[in-house]
Amino acid sequence: MREKDKKKAIKLIIVDDHQMFLEGISALIENNDDIKIIGIAKNGVEGLLLLKKEQPDIVLTDIEMPNMGGLDFAKKIKSINPSIKIIALTAHCNGTIIDKVRRTKIDGYLYKKTGRMELLNAIYSVYNGYGYYSLETMEMMRNSLLSSDLNNEVINLSPREKEVLKLICKEKKTSKIAEELHISVNTVESHRKNLMRKLGAKNMIGLVKYAINNNMT
Repeated sequence: MREKDKKKAIKLIIVDDHQMFLEGISALIENNDDIKIIGIAKNGVEGLLLLKKEQPDIVLTDIEMPNMGGLDFAKKIKSINPSIKIIALTAHCNGTIIDKVRRTKIDGYLYKKTGRMELLNAIYSVYNGYGYYSLETMEMMRNSLLSSDLNNEVINLSPREKEVLKLICKEKKTSKIAEELHISVNTVESHRKNLMRKLGAKNMIGLVKYAINNNMT
């Protein structure tokens, strides 16, 4: 990596109460020159103290921790600095947790057993302004969240918006959606923004839940 590119490294803070997991995540990331771990904390309280000293691009946090869990920690982060992206990690998943994650406006959600490539994909995706939810999480949403409180009203979407939404639900990247629909990346982004506005969704999980509730997946 050239010297000028090093300044653009993604700054990451990891928060988890298990030392072995902290070391494991660090090992997965340490050989990537474009990601720099600038701090580690064992719970949300320590994490907030660390944020007074450091300004990360992304916080990678466990959900279940003592002395302030990950969701409360995430809410605090967003209230202090909404520009900080948050990826939540969990050892298990259910519909209730997913719904809480959505309400907390977390940017990404992964199982702790995720592999190196998916972790890196999640970091890059969230850093670039996109939500990231694992395939297992999407499947859990499909199976468990049909009775959620998200508005079931069918909103008037254009044929193209529906196509884009269906591809988003399949975790297609913007460039891939553009390629499949033979439209520009900017047009895809325009459709994504319109979908978020029309459906009142705060992130990708909101879009997916609407699609599921309206039999569009």
